[in-house]
Amino acid sequence: MQFDCLDKEDMPIGLIEKADPEKVPSNPYPLPEDLEWSDIDVTNPKELDEVYTLLRDYYIEEYSNEFRMRYSHEYLKWIFAPPERHKDWAVGIRAKGSKELIGFLNIAPLKVCMAGVVTESAEPSFAAISAKYRNKRILPILAAETIRRLRVSGIWHFYFSTDRVLCAPIAGNWFYRRDLDFKLTVEINTNEVPEGKTMEEMVAAHQMPESANIPGLREMTKEDIPQVHALLSEYLKKFTLYPIFTQERIAHMLLPQKDVIRTYVLANKDNKVTDFISFYIMPYTVLKHPTIKEVTVIFLAKHRVHFYSTIRPPQFPWLTLLMERCTRQRNRGFLPWLHQTAQTTWSL
Repeated sequence: MQFDCLDKEDMPIGLIEKADPEKVPSNPYPLPEDLEWSDIDVTNPKELDEVYTLLRDYYIEEYSNEFRMRYSHEYLKWIFAPPERHKDWAVGIRAKGSKELIGFLNIAPLKVCMAGVVTESAEPSFAAISAKYRNKRILPILAAETIRRLRVSGIWHFYFSTDRVLCAPIAGNWFYRRDLDFKLTVEINTNEVPEGKTMEEMVAAHQMPESANIPGLREMTKEDIPQVHALLSEYLKKFTLYPIFTQERIAHMLLPQKDVIRTYVLANKDNKVTDFISFYIMPYTVLKHPTIKEVTVIFLAKHRVHFYSTIRPPQFPWLTLLMERCTRQRNRGFLPWLHQTAQTTWSL
């Protein structure tokens, strides 16, 4: 996409290169002789379990090598199976003899509006390669094959997020964290007591209210989908670059699922939804602590989870809604911290 021309009248906005699927190779990229391509059916419990095992063992660890994201089967199905998914966009690589899944990359369809131009695009969600095959440079081949499949489908660009610069960024954001149990975060080595402060002072500073109650705030239901969809669609139009969602995608993304996604709406006495807040839930495996083996983190507003309001100012300040949610999640045992961020978006 041509994006750096918004202030240049003589440069059109749109695709730099016109999509031409007929020029795309029809055959998959070659792999080493002992490996083969495999389309992964993420709705098949056995194959989903293979992906779960691969990600559990080889997906992202924190830079300190002390934590690893532990995605549940339910979370993976939520990510991998949106209503518009393409079955051949969940790309796997297997060992020919054992049929072991040694590589995986998933792509989800995404419709994007950029400066008023709507395009069909995609976003990658997970990529993992078994450690014993990483010296064979399998990941670049996996990425190239995935891009080939996108182009066969007429998709000529996609968006991805990363914490480092791989190409020219088109959007970025700050990342905020709110500890719900400061003492525990220090114990598992994700935080420390600042110089000049005591543990007691920091615990008091992070103290949450014992209870919170905002009239009209309740869990989202199927009946709320049209209102939440309209609310979200109108809100996103404020931005130069934003995703476009159908009601079916909203239902898949935001309807509450246990231990996966929580969404709450704020409705007035006429049951009109004026605001909503949503977050997803992520367990982390603790790799280097003698007794604590797992912690749970809640993520607010990454791509699928946001705070939105149709009224200005909102009926309740969004921080009030956030703290009310934090209180309830702490009381449900979701510890030790909450991340608040908006998706960093990049383009290839």
